[in-house]
Amino acid sequence: MPPAAPTTGYAPPPPGHPAPHPPGAGAPELGAWGAGQPYDPAAGQSPALRWLTGTDWRPALLALLAPTAVLLVAALIAAMPGDYGDSATIVQIPGFGDRFGAALAMALGALGAPFKLSYAIHWRGSDSDFGITARLIPLTVTALWVFALWLGLRTLSRRRQERTAQQMTRGQAAGEALRTAVVAAGVTLLVGLVAGTSWSPYLPGTPTGFGRSSAITYTADSGWPEAVGWSALLAGLVAFAVYGTDALRWAAWRNRTIRGWAVAALAAGQVLALLVGLASVVAFILVAATSEGWQTAVSVAFLPNLGLMLIGIGSGATVRGEGGPGGGGAEWSGSDDGYHRVQEFSFFDLHGETADWRFTGLLAVAAVALLAWTAHRRRLDAADRIRLAVLYAAGLTLLMVISGAATTAVGSAPTRSDPATVAYSASLVFGPLLAANVFWAAIGALALPPLLAAATGGRGAGEVTYAAVPPQGPPDGYGYGGYAGYDHGTAGAGAGEPEPYRPEVGVSDVVGSHEGPSDRAPGGPVAGPRDGEGPVDPSVWRDHP
Repeated sequence: MPPAAPTTGYAPPPPGHPAPHPPGAGAPELGAWGAGQPYDPAAGQSPALRWLTGTDWRPALLALLAPTAVLLVAALIAAMPGDYGDSATIVQIPGFGDRFGAALAMALGALGAPFKLSYAIHWRGSDSDFGITARLIPLTVTALWVFALWLGLRTLSRRRQERTAQQMTRGQAAGEALRTAVVAAGVTLLVGLVAGTSWSPYLPGTPTGFGRSSAITYTADSGWPEAVGWSALLAGLVAFAVYGTDALRWAAWRNRTIRGWAVAALAAGQVLALLVGLASVVAFILVAATSEGWQTAVSVAFLPNLGLMLIGIGSGATVRGEGGPGGGGAEWSGSDDGYHRVQEFSFFDLHGETADWRFTGLLAVAAVALLAWTAHRRRLDAADRIRLAVLYAAGLTLLMVISGAATTAVGSAPTRSDPATVAYSASLVFGPLLAANVFWAAIGALALPPLLAAATGGRGAGEVTYAAVPPQGPPDGYGYGGYAGYDHGTAGAGAGEPEPYRPEVGVSDVVGSHEGPSDRAPGGPVAGPRDGEGPVDPSVWRDHP
């Protein structure tokens, strides 16, 4: 009788199935039980689907909570009044729900959506339609939306660094920015679909049997597709600026040109923020002193718009207001002569306007002073001051262009075979505006800083000293060792030679305010990351898994 086979601890396999592979017997043969590939849920999915399902969307969703709340609160504030002073033609004031829907449509104007208001009249068997499309960006709401988004992203970025102790690469920052842009577009789409309303008051004197809802119908809506695109663009740019800070620091450390543009952008942003804030306060005082209470309250949403117009007038730009028929008969223009009208005035040619407008020149003087002092305080050289002037003029011009207003009205009546169009607008003329901003930017950033340096007796914008750095890399105090890719980044070195290190305009200017040259010894840790922060890992500038 043959000896019994050793037991394996497994029950006999069912018919048609391979025998189980005993433990410790080496790798099973191909096709045996247990030799399959690990299950991968992403296998067979498209790259787009893997990107949608395989990444963490919570940071983007959390970051958009506060900006969405800004739009809702702005609409809530606008919808609170119940009487708009139009009881002469409308005896039924819309309810809060209708007012909130219309106010939410107006709030989307902060993201570039035009506001559309129309009404249709059915009277004695005939119909008349009239619609107004207004383009006016309430920059106060826009600024609050951007600030809330930036604050949320900054908080989430810091929490991520504390949790993972890792810095984002360019690719990771771009991915987070794209996710934030997609979420912003989706949220704006939902708000746009909810916004808007339609209500039907009735005209005074209408017979009781005529019916309220059959006399006149108002409709308020917004051009939300435009808001979706602009919100995605704004959110993506802000998110990339926040999440890409680490990559920017290292790029600025390595490259003199990037460092110069980053410092100039930070300085120009600070000057623009202070200038627009000051002009907004001046605009609020003027409106409060010359207008009624409800006008002052409404103006709060447009204070940056008014402030930018005051800066433009004081700088010498031309203000243009025009209106008239764009189609149909001339009697729809609303003017006495029935022709298209254009009215312009500027600081140098008031065209009969009051001379008080010339006090706006003080804002232009304040802008030049802020620009000159910023360039002097940061010890910017000639190249950096040119960058500062370019970014300041471009940024201010862009803000002034989008702060204008335009309105288009279209109406039709039973007695007309074609609809009539009337267009009105008020804005700063682009050509003189750009020329004025370039002129004052050159005065403030290029001409005055050397004079300030001479007057203060210290090192000015054109006087920069350099600390010697060993050619193998940055100071040892940053822990970078001898990284071969380091570019010492100041003009003046010959081809192929390491350039001298410049402490006065360093990465500290990119991430925070730099009050002047450092008193630390040469070779010490100057112009690196802010005090209290660790060094920037060179691998941040390289994408890696």
